[in-house]
Amino acid sequence: MKRWIALLAALVMTLLCAVSLAEEAVVNSEALQLFSSEWADGFTDVRIYAEEDHWRVRITGAGGSTEWDYCCRYDEAQKMLTTLDTDNVKTEIRIDEEGSEIERKDVYNDGKASFFLNGEGKLIWDDEKEDAGAGFAFEKIGWFQGVWISGEDLDSHYELYCYWDVEEPSEGEIYSGYKVEIERYEGEAYTHWSYACVYDAETDTLQSLFGHKEYAEREGDAIVTVYDDGRAEFYFDDEGCIGWKDETENAGEGLQFNATNG
Repeated sequence: MKRWIALLAALVMTLLCAVSLAEEAVVNSEALQLFSSEWADGFTDVRIYAEEDHWRVRITGAGGSTEWDYCCRYDEAQKMLTTLDTDNVKTEIRIDEEGSEIERKDVYNDGKASFFLNGEGKLIWDDEKEDAGAGFAFEKIGWFQGVWISGEDLDSHYELYCYWDVEEPSEGEIYSGYKVEIERYEGEAYTHWSYACVYDAETDTLQSLFGHKEYAEREGDAIVTVYDDGRAEFYFDDEGCIGWKDETENAGEGLQFNATNG
């Protein structure tokens, strides 16, 4: 969990900026609907958002050791994003054993690529420079990743951690999906909810597959399982905050989770 928290804290300001720019930029509304999102395939991540009068596509390879940064325009006729004749950079990154970045080195700045959706609605990356996108078909996962908080009182507040989780078993396919962890601090009492979720692109919501709740009355007490069959939905409200519709006991009523830098 600590590793995921560090990664999410690093990402959250970028995601906040991405959503804000997408709303303010004068861009094609169809393109916003098609592309503005985070996308994932295995351990590779793509973030696409509007930036003034163009589009930014940022790709992070497995382990965060490689990044691609593209400046694109929307081709309305072909319904795709294509790179502009400007810096389109590939960067190699050295990371230490603790996961901290220690060096960045640009490999090239003349990249050329296009991005479009296949018949299944997945994002295809056609890299004309070195075909790095071969074999990828990215799934749309929205803008939920990050660290979010509800309440400003340190003695009484909720913290929500939302991340795209990838599991690679020894045999078979890679399994992936959203994990949502909510922690409530109320005096000495501690409550923890955890959900495994899928992203619904049509409604831009997270739908839980199952949920787990546990509780301890005070620090040092044994943590007791309250239930393990919870159901919930997570969504964005009109203010860009995450809402939590808890179908088991309505614990999320009245709560607004705001993004934080961790």
